[in-house]
Amino acid sequence: MSRLLLAVLVLGLAFVVGWRVTGGHLERVESPSMGTRAPVGSLLWVRPVDAGVLRAGDFITFHPPGHPEQTYSHLVRAVHGDGTLSTQGAISGKDPWRVEPSDVVGRVVHVWRGIGWIVQAAPVLLLGALVIALLVRVVRRSWRLSVVVGGASLALTAALMIYQPLVQAEQLAFVPIDGGGARASYVGTGVFPIRMSSWDGADAAVVRSGQVASVDVRRADPHGSYAVSMDPQIPAWFWGLLVGLSFLPAVWTTVVGPSSRE
Repeated sequence: MSRLLLAVLVLGLAFVVGWRVTGGHLERVESPSMGTRAPVGSLLWVRPVDAGVLRAGDFITFHPPGHPEQTYSHLVRAVHGDGTLSTQGAISGKDPWRVEPSDVVGRVVHVWRGIGWIVQAAPVLLLGALVIALLVRVVRRSWRLSVVVGGASLALTAALMIYQPLVQAEQLAFVPIDGGGARASYVGTGVFPIRMSSWDGADAAVVRSGQVASVDVRRADPHGSYAVSMDPQIPAWFWGLLVGLSFLPAVWTTVVGPSSRE
């Protein structure tokens, strides 16, 4: 098993290095402007491209004029006669600039949803793996499985607490509506859906990663606020996965047998 895992890691690393060596870029999506096309937490695979072949609708990565330290990934809205490009997000308005051909990083060729969260959490997970590997070498053989399971759980929990990738939503607008009240619009920025509802339950909607949804709040709550409540909608398969993982140590011990004591 350890050899298989090592082989997978080596192949993955070789693929990424090959992509970079041939001019490719990797970008992690941090804002919801591309909606469901590239939700927050996606990993973008960007291939260099001649700006002259770009057309309206192409998904590109670029530096905004005068800010080479910043990187955006938006759709080409229009190609102008001087070669500059107008850009726009899938759910955001037109960008206030024209992109020069020299500022184009490349065209997005692959979107890996959710993988960007893993890339962001990699330092915490790798540190946890290193600590576990060191502990496994010094503890008694009979304790090693417990160290691996406990250490992996702590590392994963730390990553989830620090980056909070599972359940998030970003407010886009909160505007008055006819007849009184307000309309709250949100876009999902986490891995799992969220059920939004007015405080009195009169209106509700489920917002998923990259999707935009709105809730009308017609009446103010007892504190005078037009409040929206949010509840995670964790899918059943995720709970099943957690239960299955919790039984892995017992299954391993049953199949392989308990470790011999030193």
